[in-house]
Amino acid sequence: MRSIFARVVRYMALLRGHSEFAHSGSYPLYRGAYVYGYPYAPYGGSVSTPSAPLPRGAAVVAADASALARRVYAFVAVVVRRLYIAVMASAFMAGATSVAAATDTATSLAAAAPRTLRAVVWALRASLSYKRFQASCYGADTEHDEAYQAALSQLHTYWAKQLLAVCRRNGGVYVKAGQFAGAFGGVPREYRTVLSQLEDRAVPKPYKMVRRALERELGGPERVDSIFSSFNRRATAAASLAQVHKAKLADGREVAVKVQYPGLASSVSADLATMRTLAAAASALFPDIKLKWLYEDLADKLKVELDFRSEIHNSRRFQMVLAEAGEWGRVVVPELHEGLCSSKVLVMEWIDGSKITDVEALQRQGINPRLVGRQLVKLFGKLMFVYGYVHGDPHPGNLMVRPKGRPSWLRWLLRGTRRGFEIVVLDHGTYLEVAPELRQQFCQLWCAAVMRDEVTQTDISTEMAGERGGRVLPLLLTQRARNVAEERALRERIGVRTLGDMTSLLSTVSRNLVELLRVVTVVRTASAALGVTMAERLQIYSVVAAGGLPPVAPWWRWRGREAGTADGIYLHRSFASLGYRTKLKCRLVGLGIWSVGSSVLGRLLGTVVALVEEALFT
Repeated sequence: MRSIFARVVRYMALLRGHSEFAHSGSYPLYRGAYVYGYPYAPYGGSVSTPSAPLPRGAAVVAADASALARRVYAFVAVVVRRLYIAVMASAFMAGATSVAAATDTATSLAAAAPRTLRAVVWALRASLSYKRFQASCYGADTEHDEAYQAALSQLHTYWAKQLLAVCRRNGGVYVKAGQFAGAFGGVPREYRTVLSQLEDRAVPKPYKMVRRALERELGGPERVDSIFSSFNRRATAAASLAQVHKAKLADGREVAVKVQYPGLASSVSADLATMRTLAAAASALFPDIKLKWLYEDLADKLKVELDFRSEIHNSRRFQMVLAEAGEWGRVVVPELHEGLCSSKVLVMEWIDGSKITDVEALQRQGINPRLVGRQLVKLFGKLMFVYGYVHGDPHPGNLMVRPKGRPSWLRWLLRGTRRGFEIVVLDHGTYLEVAPELRQQFCQLWCAAVMRDEVTQTDISTEMAGERGGRVLPLLLTQRARNVAEERALRERIGVRTLGDMTSLLSTVSRNLVELLRVVTVVRTASAALGVTMAERLQIYSVVAAGGLPPVAPWWRWRGREAGTADGIYLHRSFASLGYRTKLKCRLVGLGIWSVGSSVLGRLLGTVVALVEEALFT
């Protein structure tokens, strides 16, 4: 492109009469990122004056060439856009008659065509844009040039917003994929920020389709009428895979009825095929970026979620884990009416509550959002470190908070919240079962982090993620970049500067570890929105992780700094020492006393200040 652009500049110089510039032998055809000493910017930007003197008319000619290139690009963009509209219209016209009388499966496959086209068009436009950007920045110092970093950030933000619009319009699997990708720390910050706006919401399907699905799954219209005394035809929630209706059973109990969209399996297959093709194309265009493993994880997850019977099993087991962990009463799961459930329909207890990240709603009910966040961190700490059975999709749309009891000032003084609460966990389609060895490694890694033992952290991380991952993992877990500058510094520190570096690294580690990192990221984001700091999360995780450590036994005392594994039990040399564990307990006790003391003192001071203000100004 630079060579072609340089020839255009020479040709326009001849047309404008600047023959001495066109035939000048003192300047090469193009030099790096510059054409005749001017920045190569045919698709945007401006032509700035170079430091070296140039032949007469050079600035005018270079500016004319850039303007011509922009006009040609704008013309091509209009043609492509109109062609896209024409293809869309033709597809709809060609399939309108057949779709009208088609089955649910055929309808879903036909409806996938516009979704596929939107995704492909976004992928093509974004790929060309990034390739153009790479070409225009050829020779630039991409690591330290602030102007380059600012331009790249703007490009990321623009295409992230376009991707957000595509995901919202396509819905379904695309929303799941957007949430899935946005939860990984390796994705550029701009994409994570924009895609965090994705909520698992969709346009509800007509009641006729829902009724047809209910009759097919529950045994005919007569049985449906005998089961429900009333059924709200309007969906109370519509997500990517199913929608929920409020209903009443014949005995008067209120229930939530979750109905999978008819023909969804075929639709998911078509959308996943599109994503597989786009992932392969992205790897071909940008060899450093490896996305195949991300697609495979999403496909495996959706395959399980499409069968609601797995949700029944997972929900039952999760209730048992909560009871064993002593969290039942603080965390609840809607009761399922298993006799009325099938692979595509779930009937469960109706629960009213607020979205867990709706801080204003929690405060109106007298609930302290920070305590909700701490309880959320504690819950997932126990699932990860002690029981190895972790909810696979803990985004805020699957977590609610239900008030419990009456407001009390004594409770506020002792616990920091005027009203009690319960966290309601929804959507038990996928769970992560963590192998005992990985769970124990994770426990010891967090405990080493609170001990600030970098040597032990590196040893354990290397066992978990290899030599390269050993440098990255501790920083990913314990540090959080608050802005672009901090994130850039963190990436330079861990040696992962690009998306390609991160995807290459994640593609080499175990899928269970990647899933654990994703869950940690999602919980961190939700708890941070509720006011929980990184120091608090580290303290809570470390306390819980200490309870998940394997017991000390004499035959586990390994020499050197190597870790030991026996009978599925992993134990690093540091944690085989009783003295090291005693230091850990003392530190955790000290942090706990400081946390409780500072909270109580803060509430007392707040009360005193409020009383003084009331006495002085009322």
